[in-house]
Amino acid sequence: MKIVRLVYASRLANDMGPDALGKIIDVSRRNNQKLGITGALCYSPRGFLQILEGPADAVNELYRRIVQDPRHAKPTLLEFAVVPFREFESWSMAYIRTDELAAALLHKYSSGKLFDPFRLSPEQARFFLLAITQLRANHLARQEQAARAPARKSARKTSRAKKR
Repeated sequence: MKIVRLVYASRLANDMGPDALGKIIDVSRRNNQKLGITGALCYSPRGFLQILEGPADAVNELYRRIVQDPRHAKPTLLEFAVVPFREFESWSMAYIRTDELAAALLHKYSSGKLFDPFRLSPEQARFFLLAITQLRANHLARQEQAARAPARKSARKTSRAKKR
């Protein structure tokens, strides 16, 4: 089975607020998992940048639905390619907002002062999404470590108390 990569940019329709976006993300993650689609979505006030990977039929059908979805304005295909492997295999859909990113990272991939996904080349878009998903993975790993740290301390205290 061929694996394809599809990268597109679009704008958020005027009548949709950021709150509705969270609901869409949750549903999309579940649907992507069922369809064998992986990828990442970056949201900025200037638009979406998304990469989808998976079986050609599933990715093509999903993009067809995105193009017809009134919540997307001006969907623009940046890249479609058959690829030898997935680069976002750990993500049903990573989601990152540009306001969560360092300005230096945005500047690295932007040609202007504001990040605009429509101005990225396919290669810039892919490398940008790889970079931000790696940052997200690192952040989640640190959160998980921090959450486990109090439990380990508590277990050590209990163990010491039992020894006494």
